[in-house]
Amino acid sequence: MNSVWALLASIALIRTTLYNYLPEKLRLYISARFEEWTRRFNTDETMVFKDYQSSKMNQLFQAANLYLGESLPTISIPRVTVEKTENVRNLTFSMEKNTEMIDVYENIPMKWKYFSDYSQGMSKHEIRWYELSFHKEYKSLVTKCYLPYILERANKIKERNRVVQLHTAAHDFWTPKPVIIQHPMTFETLAMDGNLKKELVEDLNRFMNSKEYYQQIGKVWKRGYLLYGPPGTGKSSLIAAMANHLNFDIYNLNLSAVSSDFVLQNLLLSTANRSILVIEDIDCSIKFQNRESGIEQPIKYQQQNKVTLSGLLNFFDGILSCCGEGKILVATTNYKDRIDPALLRAGRMDMHIYLTYCTFSAFKQLALRYLEISDHSLFHHIQKLLPKVKVSPAEVAGELMKTRDPKASIEGLIKHLEEKLIADGNSEVSPKHHSSLSQTSNYQVHESSISLPLACNGASMDNLKSSGPKPDVSVKSKLTADGEGDKNFEKTDSVRDRSSGHNILQVIEDMEKELLSYKEAIIALQKKSCGTLNKLAEIKATI
Repeated sequence: MNSVWALLASIALIRTTLYNYLPEKLRLYISARFEEWTRRFNTDETMVFKDYQSSKMNQLFQAANLYLGESLPTISIPRVTVEKTENVRNLTFSMEKNTEMIDVYENIPMKWKYFSDYSQGMSKHEIRWYELSFHKEYKSLVTKCYLPYILERANKIKERNRVVQLHTAAHDFWTPKPVIIQHPMTFETLAMDGNLKKELVEDLNRFMNSKEYYQQIGKVWKRGYLLYGPPGTGKSSLIAAMANHLNFDIYNLNLSAVSSDFVLQNLLLSTANRSILVIEDIDCSIKFQNRESGIEQPIKYQQQNKVTLSGLLNFFDGILSCCGEGKILVATTNYKDRIDPALLRAGRMDMHIYLTYCTFSAFKQLALRYLEISDHSLFHHIQKLLPKVKVSPAEVAGELMKTRDPKASIEGLIKHLEEKLIADGNSEVSPKHHSSLSQTSNYQVHESSISLPLACNGASMDNLKSSGPKPDVSVKSKLTADGEGDKNFEKTDSVRDRSSGHNILQVIEDMEKELLSYKEAIIALQKKSCGTLNKLAEIKATI
């Protein structure tokens, strides 16, 4: 034991003597040679990943931080840092200072150590770094396989853990503080045609899994969608469902607020990868001329346009659109025919999606979601009414939310649809209401529609009597519900007096006015019948 302490004392004395009497360059040379000699007996190799506290970010350090943090909850380690911020969905884990962990890749142990310190000088800042140690025979495996694997896994963790944010443009730049989108709409809760929804989801998934394929065929990895249809048919809800499905941020661009083509290009360059760029009401936000329409754009619009059609076309698929990957462009419009065809071709708008009013397929999805029923005895009434009423899925959902009782909810929807039919000038109602109406009225109401003139079925011609001499005419007439009664009058050669013919036409016009008043009475009677029947149904339900 005494000999060991004597050896250590001798080494300390020699080290002090060398440090005090040898020149600095000679000391460094001896130290480097000594480390090189000892390294021959060391089988491990170490890589260092530093975090730069500047705009120059070390992607390997950030990737290691995410990758190791995912494994920390499943392994035994004395101390772990846990965080949760509003910009991430889940908890984040990280290693404490001066701790280590073992990761296994291809049955090979990889030792990770985490360190942190503060720099010396006037401006102190934290310095963080990871050290990765492994057997030196696996160096090629680490550099060619393990590190790329960490980068790929980190990207997936980052995409899965981030929240969807909304970016808007102001003063020719994207706002520095985006808004977190908490829209609950998903493809599972979105009411739209089932086949169309399935086709769109498959197209999105196919696009997300085709990065290598796009590179193979030499195309930019991007996709364009045009959503068109009447107002209120769910275009904005569909965009929210797409963002939640892909976990992509949304960049909402108002073209009328863009000052020039140059600014438009800068906005495109500053959008993040794997994001959705939305241009809503593209036909209204700026006046572009449809060059195939043959209509010249007014001079005042030509002077007001800040973004040109050429600039927008280059924005969609020009050379600048190649900057970035995984970007999706979505444009919406209520009138597809107002858009220049150059904007609609493949490569700019790859998929055109028509969103119409609520269909029976969309209604069944809403009924399953809101009422938890897949079928009901009243569904056939809805199926007959929906093709005849312009009602949006949101409007149908609002009616279904009024009560959770399936029968009462569907009856309320039927009432709402029938009232819309009457309000739109269409007298067609369900068979139940039609039968009750025909029993209380002497006028025959056909199920298709009410049009003038109504059927007379041999009506008396007493109203054709006039104070003058009775004309000698032979009139072959038949007034039908198709509105063609005035075309079925055939004047024969027995009409010899033109003034008599004029009197007949005058009487017919009077009859039409009278029948029109009957139509208004019938509509009023229908409204009253609807209300009465609904009250009777409520009384019956309580009994």
